[in-house]
Amino acid sequence: MSLHWMIYMFTRMIRSLLSRSPLYVLALYASVLIFLVYTCAYAYRKPFTAAIYEGEILWGFDVKILYVLSEIIGYALSKFIGVRILPSMKAGHRIYYIIGLLTFSEVALLGFALLPVPLKVCSIFLSGLPLGMIWGVIFSYIEGRRISEILNVGLSVALIVSSGLVKTLGQFVMDNLHVSEYWMPFTTGLLVYPVMLLCSWLLNQIPAPNEQDIIQRTKRAPMDGKDRRKFLRQFFWGICMLVVFYGALTVFRELRDSFAADIWKELHIEGAMIFTQTEVPIAVFVLVLMFLIVFVRNNRLALNIIYCIAVTGGSLMVFSTLLYVYGFLSPIWWMILSGLGLYMGYIPFTYLIERLIASLRVVSTAVFIIYLADSFGYLGTTGVFMVKNFVSADISWTVMLMRTALFSGFVSVLSIFAIYCYFKQQLNSLILIPSEIHD
Repeated sequence: MSLHWMIYMFTRMIRSLLSRSPLYVLALYASVLIFLVYTCAYAYRKPFTAAIYEGEILWGFDVKILYVLSEIIGYALSKFIGVRILPSMKAGHRIYYIIGLLTFSEVALLGFALLPVPLKVCSIFLSGLPLGMIWGVIFSYIEGRRISEILNVGLSVALIVSSGLVKTLGQFVMDNLHVSEYWMPFTTGLLVYPVMLLCSWLLNQIPAPNEQDIIQRTKRAPMDGKDRRKFLRQFFWGICMLVVFYGALTVFRELRDSFAADIWKELHIEGAMIFTQTEVPIAVFVLVLMFLIVFVRNNRLALNIIYCIAVTGGSLMVFSTLLYVYGFLSPIWWMILSGLGLYMGYIPFTYLIERLIASLRVVSTAVFIIYLADSFGYLGTTGVFMVKNFVSADISWTVMLMRTALFSGFVSVLSIFAIYCYFKQQLNSLILIPSEIHD
């Protein structure tokens, strides 16, 4: 019996079992694999930030800022590309996107290890270029299902803890395998590559949304250019506020995440496990909150709960930072509480978009809105890093993080109130895009 035939039969068996399984079995299966695939994807994006690259200067930049900036520019460009490509992606092509994009990134990380420093900047840019589309590909497995929020749990956990996990792995590779800072990202990616292949294949076996999913959550269909323009015109100001909200949180998240090693060093806290220890309590707490939404079938009620969680999160970012500034919080507790506030807004954003589309009864894809917000968020992050390097070079990363926490928290609270007012009016209006279900 050939290997190809065995794989074919195994594929048919898994798909048959999943199609006949209770909903909770499908939810558990898909959630675990979504977590694993997205965590594997982070192994190509974040391990290089665990290194310090201390004392290196290139073209007037601190070299680590230059590497992070180059990767973010590639990542942001990928988001803009994703706005056009992913809404029209066919379901059958998703696994090829995942494997192809991550393989491209790993090859670029080999260039980061081998090439001279000026070309390393190009390599790290190229490694980030495909990665911005991975989230959208994975999310396309999630949206439009009755169990979307449950499946989102796996993605939410990965969003919170995967960066810490892969940075811990990267630090372990340097400390225990005696790999240099420049070879560490490629080595880390190589270690997880077989796991990524297996988990991507297993994830691809989940069945498409069925008729009950479509009735409860509205059909999710690819959007061409005409559909996207129509959607933007109909909900322009609401989408602008969604972009502002998510963009502000993205700036804080990226600063906190990319320069965590530098911030912990400034705070005189060491150890590879610190990257994970501060994120796990956040993940547990946020996921408990998210489970409140999972069991709410009324979309409008779910939206109101999400608004309350997001406002609380933005306020927590501001007040925890002020308490730290005035000496009432330790550095670790400040990082935990400000991070908790961040993810109380950042994680529910996908739930917010999912419930908005279901409430408005529009035939669309959540990936379009999320990628639009994401792309502008990373554009803002690029601006912040440029300011840090050229205008505020003498300011420590810790001070920069404090200022960004105050700004992002304040903006997120204001914008979520604006989002609430706008979409409340839309939901009370009869002038909506018709939800036509096509065969």
